Amino acid sequence: MRKFLKFVLIAGLVCFIGLPVAFVLFVMVMALLGITIGIGSAILALIFTVLKVALMIVLPIALIVWVAKRLMAPERTY
Repeated sequence: MRKFLKFVLIAGLVCFIGLPVAFVLFVMVMALLGITIGIGSAILALIFTVLKVALMIVLPIALIVWVAKRLMAPERTY
């Protein structure tokens, strides 16, 4: 009888305290993971957007400068 009461007490503690606590911890960890992944992907998207805009502005200017230097070179090597 004593073993049965001990088993029932432990089973009750696990079911009514352990499982809800484990579930709350699981939900918190998943929320933190989602927040971390969301912020990380937002930062990556911002970096890629800045790079794209910078390349759209810098590359044409660099090409124009390169062509101008080639055309104004003393010895025409084109």
